[in-house]
Amino acid sequence: MSRRSRAGSRAERSPGNSPGGAAAEPSAPAAAAPSPGSLAALVALGALAALWAAFLWSELVRAREGARPFCPIGDESGCAAVWDSAFASAVHGSTGLPIAAWGLVWGVVALALPLLALVRLAEGRPLAALLSSVRIAAGAGLVTVFAMVGVSAAERAFCFGCSVTYLVVAGYAGIALFGWQRHGLPEPGRALTLAGTATLVWFLLLLYPGMRTPRAAGEAEREALARAPAAPRSDDAPRSEGAAPADPRLEDFVRSLAPELKQRLSDSLFIYASSQPVSLPAPRTLLGSPDAPVRVTEFTDVLCDHCAQLHETLESLRQHLPEGSFAVAPREFPLDGNCNPLLPRRGPVSVRCVAARARICMEGHPRATEFAGALYRHQKTLTPDRVLDLAAPYKGRAEMEACMASAATRGRLEEDAVLGSRFDADGTPIVAVNGRKGTSFGPFLYAIVLARGDARHPAFRGLPSPDPQAHIH
Repeated sequence: MSRRSRAGSRAERSPGNSPGGAAAEPSAPAAAAPSPGSLAALVALGALAALWAAFLWSELVRAREGARPFCPIGDESGCAAVWDSAFASAVHGSTGLPIAAWGLVWGVVALALPLLALVRLAEGRPLAALLSSVRIAAGAGLVTVFAMVGVSAAERAFCFGCSVTYLVVAGYAGIALFGWQRHGLPEPGRALTLAGTATLVWFLLLLYPGMRTPRAAGEAEREALARAPAAPRSDDAPRSEGAAPADPRLEDFVRSLAPELKQRLSDSLFIYASSQPVSLPAPRTLLGSPDAPVRVTEFTDVLCDHCAQLHETLESLRQHLPEGSFAVAPREFPLDGNCNPLLPRRGPVSVRCVAARARICMEGHPRATEFAGALYRHQKTLTPDRVLDLAAPYKGRAEMEACMASAATRGRLEEDAVLGSRFDADGTPIVAVNGRKGTSFGPFLYAIVLARGDARHPAFRGLPSPDPQAHIH
């Protein structure tokens, strides 16, 4: 048979040439495949997503250990607000992987699937299930982006690192979901199995480091304080002149802390011990005994997440520690130049200033702490009118407005700002313990109260060396 006739015979047997003349579906994989360029672009975007997620994961670990996270646009607290949100904490707690680690899982899967498709395309093998799995991965990434944007909006925070991930995922989806619409979603069952298997493999590979990633500071602190033993009553604790009381509960508490919490405790003690004492005037209001061996002075901003956490911590300490062991002197440090002369103005109206004046006007009221808690619980939705509404059960609106507008309140607020600035802080809350700069870290406050303010208590000897560059509010 001639070469021409053999070619014709093959053409007749081709599925594309049916006896009735109707064209059947092409079986050659290359005919229905996307371009190699689009597959290569997806490989590149998947690799970028994986590398960036690995970087964010490392920054998350550094932030949990007290370092400043990388957040070149916007306050680094915006990144921390998203990473430490209730949603992110729930994901980490229920799956063992933090959000950044899940980003790494997605990035590796998003890289591997189109890379395998490129190999199969070069070999002339079928691509239907692979193309569908790539599109499924793109859709899953896009849904996750929408969820995380919602979390950021709820936290009123801008996370630059997260935004880079969102753009990469959006570019990936633009190619795989919208650019490949003509390919449809053939073999969805096999595609789901393929994408799910790849995800499961990488989930299992990353589970161990994920479970060893430090939890959100607030979550870890609450767990540590919840496990803390109740201290003995002040009048029952053994005492010795010139030294902290011998209390085995303090040693047990320090030993019980996870390694990252021991490091933060060590860093907090270093900040406290190395700071110069500041002479503070008599507090306008004091929660606790004036003779308490430890006095915590707090300078707070009502919209500060860490300040809300400090409020919860101090409430917890009141339940765990004996009456008379510590006292709290609340002061204000609103982060707005409308009422804080040390800072620039944030806008024409400031709920921070309204809330700070309202708290000053509630000083001495037996339910002042309850009012502060109400402000923190509603901090995401606070407005000036809302502040007055929350104050209504405690003090009449007319009386509150008159007090907030008074020169005396304005002077007290300015006094607080000047006093707070003496502790060389770079944000709120500003915490002073017996006139020395401290931190709002719950285990530190619990331990320093048990140690009666002694940073060199023997119970602290087994802690790791402090990091002088640690960043802890």
